[in-house]
Order: sequence, then structure tokens, then C-alpha cells
Amino acid sequence: MKISGAVLAAGMSSRMGRNKLLLPYKNHTIIEEVLENFSEVELDERIVIIGHDRSKMETTIKRNFGDLFRIIYNERYTLGRSESIKRAVENTAAESDALMFMAGDKPMVKGKLIRKAIKKFQEERPSILYVMTPEGRGHPVIFKRKLFDELMGLQGDIGAHEIITRYSHEVYELEDDKIQLDIDTEEDYRSITG
Repeated sequence: MKISGAVLAAGMSSRMGRNKLLLPYKNHTIIEEVLENFSEVELDERIVIIGHDRSKMETTIKRNFGDLFRIIYNERYTLGRSESIKRAVENTAAESDALMFMAGDKPMVKGKLIRKAIKKFQEERPSILYVMTPEGRGHPVIFKRKLFDELMGLQGDIGAHEIITRYSHEVYELEDDKIQLDIDTEEDYRSITG
């Protein structure tokens, strides 16, 4: 089973007031930590969708990861997350059986969990797999190719929640006991940097 992976990193960070993905974290930036975690797993291809701060994001990614990630620019990033999902689907290799999504602002989701999600997806072969955390649905999320057309129909900033609900009988929930904090505000950022 061939699985492509896409990191969604195009948002405007409106609640933060500055590009949260380029903020310092550990010895690099938040987006570099996410991509480093993502690069630890076996995937047939790796895509990162960028939009806001295009030049800085491209420079940061290429400087540290070379050609490991195919960078796709989402010119419609101001219209919400659904546009980045659609750019990822459009750019997934034709031979891929599934597409895994990871949010660009979740640096605490480590390679171990991502590997576990891929393994479970390959074993169970559901239409959708997502991680269930103590606070609710988290990442990564994997969709079989049969749902790509529905992903292409998404609108706005709501993500794929409605598709997950519609196919709830074909979902595998991978339970994880760790909280997945989204870095949306200065308070969130302070909580992970101490």
C-alpha cells in the first residue's frame, strides 16, 4: 500500500499575529520540528503545502530538508484549510492508495505516533484513520483514495470533519494518551517553550 503524506502549513496565524510556524522551538522553528518528525517515517512521498510568508517558508524548508519535501504553494490560502487539503490531493502521486495529513502547528506529534498510525492503517485498511487524544480528534489523519473526490469538494476553514462524520462506520480511531496542543496563541507558544 502506497501512502503519501502532506503537512498543511499555509495558514496566516491570525490569532498569533505573526507566522507561528517560523517561531523558535528547540534549536530551530516549529515547522522544522514538525517536518523533522514527519521525515522520520516511511512514506512514498512527502508534500508540504505553504501559503502565507511563501518566500520565508520555502527558504526554511529547502535549507534544512533539501528535496525531501515537495513544496506546493496554495495561492488560495486565505480561503481556509480546505484549500490546502485540496492542493495536497491534487498533487498526490497517481499511484498512491492513501494520503496522510499532518497539521504544521503540532510539533509535539512525534515520529513514533505517526509510524504507529501508518502501521495501523496498513493493517486495518479503514477508509479513514485518525488519532483520538484526551481532548478529541487529533493528527495524523489518513484518507483512502476513494475519498479524494469528497476532499476536493471541501470549502472554508473547517477541514474534513464532515467527511469523517459521514464515514464514521469506516473509521479507525487510534487512541493516544498525549495531548496535541495546537500552537494558535502566544499563551500556547509559551506553554511549549517554558
